Amino acid sequence: MDDDYRKDLQLWFGLSHSSFAVIPRVFMEAMPKEWQKKMAVLLFEYDERIDTSIYGIHSCFVTVKDGDNRFMKMPGEILNYRHPRPEFIQSFLKG
Repeated sequence: MDDDYRKDLQLWFGLSHSSFAVIPRVFMEAMPKEWQKKMAVLLFEYDERIDTSIYGIHSCFVTVKDGDNRFMKMPGEILNYRHPRPEFIQSFLKG
């Protein structure tokens, strides 16, 4: 199978109207070390190229919604990147 589609960022977002990609740190740090190294290189490269302060942006924050599109409290387990429970991480893994 041709994996060229995996190199197209717009395809990753699909038909959504998403303006951001949000990846919880707890899951990023659960990925294999090789993946973490590649992601770190990309994030540093992004940081070196993009200056959001031009528009006065200092930071962003994330809110979450439930299946009914109502705001909800962020699950504590997602915020706990320092001491994640292995069974919590395992419950999110596909395949």
